[in-house]
Amino acid sequence: MKIPPPEHPSESLRYEDSAYKDPESLERELRRTGDICHQCRRCLPLCPSFPKLFELVDATDREIEGVTMAGFDEVNELCFHCKLCYNHCPYTPPHEWDVDFPALMRRHQQVRAAKEGVPITRKLTTQTDLIGKIGALAPAVMNFANRNRASRVMMEKTIGIDRNWVQPSYHKETVGRWFSKRDAPQTGEGEANGHAVLFTTCSVNYNDPDTGRAAVEVLERSNVRVDVAYDRCCGMPFTDTGDMDRARKNAGENVADLLPFVERGATVVAPGPSCSLMLKTEYPKLLETDAARTVAGATQDLMEYVYHLARAKQLSREFKTSLGKVAYHAPCHLRAQNIGFRSRDLLQLVADEVVLIDACSGVDGTWGMQKRFHDESMKVASSLLERVQQAEADYVSTDCPLAALRIQEGLGITAIHPVILLNRAYGNSE
Repeated sequence: MKIPPPEHPSESLRYEDSAYKDPESLERELRRTGDICHQCRRCLPLCPSFPKLFELVDATDREIEGVTMAGFDEVNELCFHCKLCYNHCPYTPPHEWDVDFPALMRRHQQVRAAKEGVPITRKLTTQTDLIGKIGALAPAVMNFANRNRASRVMMEKTIGIDRNWVQPSYHKETVGRWFSKRDAPQTGEGEANGHAVLFTTCSVNYNDPDTGRAAVEVLERSNVRVDVAYDRCCGMPFTDTGDMDRARKNAGENVADLLPFVERGATVVAPGPSCSLMLKTEYPKLLETDAARTVAGATQDLMEYVYHLARAKQLSREFKTSLGKVAYHAPCHLRAQNIGFRSRDLLQLVADEVVLIDACSGVDGTWGMQKRFHDESMKVASSLLERVQQAEADYVSTDCPLAALRIQEGLGITAIHPVILLNRAYGNSE
């Protein structure tokens, strides 16, 4: 198979390069990459994008040249940016063919957004901070609306969120509010084992404050100084719609907030895989500044950070409770960071058995909660749900808040963050 090198590799193009948003350049790269994928087909089982691509190729005797741009748009619509195909592909950079399908889909999405605009209903779903602040002001009202069948049907008809998707709960006491009024830590010796600044993420701050509190307590127990710095979303939801200007704005403001902590020696710690991935990989590309690269280089996922404490023999081992059997789901955006299964490794310290479930939840941002993609999303998640059910575990755990909601939707089981389980093993309860 003779494949030409990419004219403009999507993974190396700057967002501001003229070729990045040039429709003709994009189409040439779609056809070049699509031909490689067609000849290989290794990613067929991963998500709906690849079956659709191969269906279009097989429908014409011209193969990839017979696929229309409207067809490529359909492929792009079905990509929910899990990034699993990147590590699965044998031709990713620095291979001579330079295949980066996730980067190409992101590029395609931005070209479409520039041409077609972003529907107002999609824009509304990206306003996580606004929704979170409203929810924190009146959590009882918000939670009732999110669980009431009539309001869910109306939500489906107006903004396209499937009525069966489990909406997160909202809490009056966010992580930020709790941290600002809490008493000084009763254990630990300040920052003998380091300094972490917790970027709580919108999901943890507004919807899962137990995870934020557990993170602070676990780190302080091991003599890590903890600060909390969260004023706005990481910007990942904006990238889901191709709104890179809004993503860039949030990135710039977050870097400005986090850089002073990093310059004082702190590690930025994020308890959400999509958010830690965003800070690590997207901020340098969005901003192209030394400050963004500095913050990115100092960022770790929460359980990645805790794992390194354990490796350095700095993590407290004063565990009081065994957790029995834990089914642990490894999120796609953690696997994309190539850091290993750190949450599983830590849970093995406090559980009799840990069952690793490395299957996609099919949500990834707002894609899987939309009515038009919900059935496809549930098909993607079927392996995850089946394996969780088969595990018959005492606890189900995942680092991903959206995967937790999918597990709750599909099985009625509450999945909690690994740091909560670690804190519970110390004898603490939320």
